[in-house]
Amino acid sequence: MITAKTLKLSLKSLKDFAKKRLPDEVLRELDARDECPLEIVRHMCSPDKLGIQLLFIPEEFGGMGGGTFDVYCVCEEMARIDLGVATAVLATFLGSDPITVGATPEQKKIWLTRIAEEGLLFAYGATEPEAGSDLGALRTTADPVSENGRVVGYKINGAKQWISNGGIADAYTVLANTPSGPSWFIVEKDAKGFTHDKPEDKHGIRLSNTAALALDNVYVGVDRLVGGAEGQGLNQAQAVFGYTRLMVAAFGLGGGWAALDRAIPYSAKRIQAGAPLSEKQGYTHKLIVPNVVRLEAARAYIEETAERIDAGTEGSLNTEGAIAKYMATEAGNAAAEASIQALGGYGYTHEYMVEKISRDVRITT
Repeated sequence: MITAKTLKLSLKSLKDFAKKRLPDEVLRELDARDECPLEIVRHMCSPDKLGIQLLFIPEEFGGMGGGTFDVYCVCEEMARIDLGVATAVLATFLGSDPITVGATPEQKKIWLTRIAEEGLLFAYGATEPEAGSDLGALRTTADPVSENGRVVGYKINGAKQWISNGGIADAYTVLANTPSGPSWFIVEKDAKGFTHDKPEDKHGIRLSNTAALALDNVYVGVDRLVGGAEGQGLNQAQAVFGYTRLMVAAFGLGGGWAALDRAIPYSAKRIQAGAPLSEKQGYTHKLIVPNVVRLEAARAYIEETAERIDAGTEGSLNTEGAIAKYMATEAGNAAAEASIQALGGYGYTHEYMVEKISRDVRITT
């Protein structure tokens, strides 16, 4: 378990790193170039550097064993820095979720230890071009390969779309239909027949890599079937929905605050009709105060849900996770939109960042 002091130090390290390596001018340049800063992402996930991924790995596999509350705190801080970079870093956490909840002890030891010690980047290969995120409408197949009457591996065929880290990950968890139903498989980037498209040219989170995947007779050994039994994929996915929805809720919260973090100082400096905008209730009570209230109400619900999940007595709390996601992402979008208005003409330009934040936070809904 992570102590409050350790969490505080981790968040401070993250802020200090971002201040040096990801100031606004760098974020704007990367956004304009539609470029994922892979070297920075790898630095953040390197165990001998920032080691963000260690927060999410159980202690027995070399991590720090953070809980849901810790995940929420880190996700919010990452989103306040940049939602695209946050997506790239946290995609490893999402991609390894099927392993964390459903893998055999041997699989957990191999893969979670490698994430901790090598900083492997993972991606979560569930969404498909035709099915979208309807996991029950899955078309990717995994056909068993047998030798001497025993299954020794699988040949995977299909396509995945909108995959965060799709073009930069070292390994992927891929959902595919087996004879016994949907199952997760671990596929490494250099597997024969496994390819990815060029990155999507997106409206927002342009600092994340999003790419389609293609699997053409990709062979994996039976040891890459997560959990060692077919047909467990949907249960393994649903086991963490409450958890992962809180992650997205924290992204909405952090994105909303990133925008207000620009709007509030501006309102204190900008003199209009002889006084700062921050002293004018027509301005503050429309553009600032309601958005602070909505974001902090969402925070309260996120924190309550995170603490209940960590207590471990009520299951995955999928509905509560969905409510938290709805509250926080709607509040985040509203805060970013209001921040553009709060900065007037400046808010509509690339230079003042709130325009970029508004494009980024849109993805969270």
